[in-house]
Amino acid sequence: MKIFISDLHLGDGSRTDDFHRDRELLKFLEFVEGEASELIIVGDLFELWQANMDRILFRHNEVVSKFLSLRSKIRVRYVVGNHDYIPFIKFIDSGIGISLEYHDKDYGIVAEHGHRYDIFNRYKNPLKSVKWPSGKRFALLAASLERFVNRDADVWLEKALEKTEDFLGHAALIKNKITPSSQEYLKKGGHFGEFNEAVKNHVNNGAKVVIFGHTHRCQLETIGKGIYANCGTWVDNATPTYIACHSDKIELREALSHKIIKSLLC
Repeated sequence: MKIFISDLHLGDGSRTDDFHRDRELLKFLEFVEGEASELIIVGDLFELWQANMDRILFRHNEVVSKFLSLRSKIRVRYVVGNHDYIPFIKFIDSGIGISLEYHDKDYGIVAEHGHRYDIFNRYKNPLKSVKWPSGKRFALLAASLERFVNRDADVWLEKALEKTEDFLGHAALIKNKITPSSQEYLKKGGHFGEFNEAVKNHVNNGAKVVIFGHTHRCQLETIGKGIYANCGTWVDNATPTYIACHSDKIELREALSHKIIKSLLC
């Protein structure tokens, strides 16, 4: 069984850290170690838009250590997201299991984070760009206010800017707490057409199963002649979910109980 997870957004333990499930994640990783042949992290394991890596490693040391120890037991692959784009983009295709896309020809799987189909969160040149997308600029501003002013400063800032039409007005809606899963995202010009078209393009190029993260919306459905799955998230007060791929079926499961939410034959 191959297991796909994404969008944990491990932070630094400050007010900006939205991940508070270390115990549950450790238990989940023990399950992965015993049941899976491969773990694929489909981006945004770390919240590097609002925190430094050294602080994240200190705060979530036990969890990170467990991830690292898995590499000696099963195959572990890391797909770069947008909140962890830097520094991981520097290591793609370096032979250590980090890439922009995951491919399994035997299963017909293609997995990527999905942010490049989000008009607010994509990098212009995935391989070379270090210019921040608009979402990151707002995330940094919100993080500073959360740390030094009030834990809910990000909510206040969003409301204060929701009627503006300038850069911040748009960026306010796609920081890490306001994802493409929200209605506000759609109101400000975001749309899912590019996500659906991306799935169709992958299927037209031979993929049987296309797996994304990024939207924080767990999904499993048929699109055209292929299957689209989204891992969901472990933040935003959501029920943590993951995607389980077998040779003959694909499942959307709850991560804490492993209850099958939906299953499709491949």
